[in-house]
Amino acid sequence: MTNTGNVIRPDASARQPVNIDSDLSDKNGYAVNLDTTDQDVVNAATDASAICYPLVDSADGSSTTTTGAIATAGQAEYKLGGTVAPGDKLAPTTGSVWIKTTTDTDHYGGIARKAGVTGDLIPGEVRQGMVAG
Repeated sequence: MTNTGNVIRPDASARQPVNIDSDLSDKNGYAVNLDTTDQDVVNAATDASAICYPLVDSADGSSTTTTGAIATAGQAEYKLGGTVAPGDKLAPTTGSVWIKTTTDTDHYGGIARKAGVTGDLIPGEVRQGMVAG
């Protein structure tokens, strides 16, 4: 048997379908959290006060609720709102973009795998946690 050099790896990323009832079109990689009154609906996350996820399938649900998806495990892309380095914990901020956080009790939704600056879309490890310090 000839080795072609191709390595096949299963996609270890987990995607959860969610409902979108606002305009989140072109927001892949942005931060969202689950609605506190309807756990199947996501809202744009603008601070680190709640558990947050990267949006992987965005849509405009402003006129009719539509389906999208969030990343709940594995790898995802993160839209940045500041400078980050590999290993930084990523939390949402104004504009639903991700920034580095070290703030006590901030919720984070990922770990940066690559350095980046505002406006970049970088790969990250999907991880939910809270900064304790």
